[in-house]
Amino acid sequence: MRRIAPIATASALTCACVVAAGCGTTLTGARREGPAPSVTMKAPPGADPAIAADPAALAGMVRRDTSVSADVREDLTPCRDDSYPLDTDAGDLTAGDGPDLVVNITTCGEGIGIAAYVYRMVGGKYRCVFADERGPVYGTVDDGRLEVVHEVYPSDDPVAFPTGEDAVTYSWRAGHFVQTARFFTDFAAASPTPSPEPTSTEPVPMPKSALLDPELPSRAAFPARKGH
Repeated sequence: MRRIAPIATASALTCACVVAAGCGTTLTGARREGPAPSVTMKAPPGADPAIAADPAALAGMVRRDTSVSADVREDLTPCRDDSYPLDTDAGDLTAGDGPDLVVNITTCGEGIGIAAYVYRMVGGKYRCVFADERGPVYGTVDDGRLEVVHEVYPSDDPVAFPTGEDAVTYSWRAGHFVQTARFFTDFAAASPTPSPEPTSTEPVPMPKSALLDPELPSRAAFPARKGH
């Protein structure tokens, strides 16, 4: 699992696109004479999308995604230190036109995950194909599969002390993510060990997301930063 600390807006100007999926790095092949269609070349395997290195552009893209809950979009503003409450991971999850981008939205202070999304590259643009807004949650890429972890807290337990962890593995099949493994770890046990749990056979519902064009931070308008 790779955790990337929130990136300050000052460094956001150095790259025009980032996030775990290869945003805007796709090249379009030259169009030949005749009826042959244009060819979209995939980004090199393992290459992070440009938008993953530009938190301002990434935050702007997520804020334009109407499939993301209004509360998440409203709170996705710079923190007091001018960093964005975002963590990202990238990799080939869906065999799209570039690396898929896993975007974790976190709180500013504690860095607790409040939502996790997967953006798939289609022709140089991004579409959200997975959303989990049941925090605390964190998503990563693990050997071509999506790993989503939920920390479990009793109602009277401080956030700093989870009592368990629910980890779900998703694979891309026939245009949807499906659960392929699930484990629960009870931290209160004498020897906490992940134990298998039943998985759902139903495809994960696809967010109703439009194709999103990554934009430079200078084009993205953000409200005033918050002290959250």
